[in-house]
Amino acid sequence: MRRLILIAAIGAISGLAYLLGWSSVFPVKSIEIAENDQTIVKELTDRLNQVPAPIIVGEPIARVDKREITSRLRTLIWVEDVQVRRSFLSGEVKISVDPRSAIAQLDSRWSANPSESGFLGSDLEFFFVPRSEVAKAAKSGDADWLSLPNLSLGSSDRALIEDVASLMAALRGTGAEINSVTALNRDSIKSLIRYNERDLDISWGSVKELELKFEVMTRLLELKANRNLKRIDLSSPLAPIVSNS
Repeated sequence: MRRLILIAAIGAISGLAYLLGWSSVFPVKSIEIAENDQTIVKELTDRLNQVPAPIIVGEPIARVDKREITSRLRTLIWVEDVQVRRSFLSGEVKISVDPRSAIAQLDSRWSANPSESGFLGSDLEFFFVPRSEVAKAAKSGDADWLSLPNLSLGSSDRALIEDVASLMAALRGTGAEINSVTALNRDSIKSLIRYNERDLDISWGSVKELELKFEVMTRLLELKANRNLKRIDLSSPLAPIVSNS
């Protein structure tokens, strides 16, 4: 009797495996990419359609390789994580991605592996990706992180990173283009920027009184005597130091 039960169980499992994995009873009927931006949808779809495609409408849904889909999409350097959900009843496969974005390039000393480039993400965490992939993404237009500001930090202290991020956000709010930021510590932050078609080397000191420092910078640049101004030290905004060289 036990032998018969065992044979029946094996047969049932084999039949279920065939039904799910090989028959056309539970096929993939639709593939949805959960993203509102149609440019991103197209980019992800194009990557999934590259031969050999890891998912095809009409194939058994049980054979959809979630790991292959994840691996395929994570070749896009801006993709942090991928979720793949399958519904056997509806035949729908839903794919969503968690994007990552970079706000600055780290200087080379932060990369333990010379073949990798380091970046500061929008979550203010460091991450590292192969240089070859960064170059490839920039060339294809997927993510031009090579044009991001260069960032040189004296430490990985969270407070220092937050100060740098707040300065960069404030600078972008003025329309300035940021070439680089050097922050040895929280009281020694400098930036090279292009502002109103002028290249400027600005020492901010700390990020305290940023609103006042921006106002002083603007007024200094409006003075005719400062038409050739190149360097401004705003560490003490009420006693700024300027230089034309």
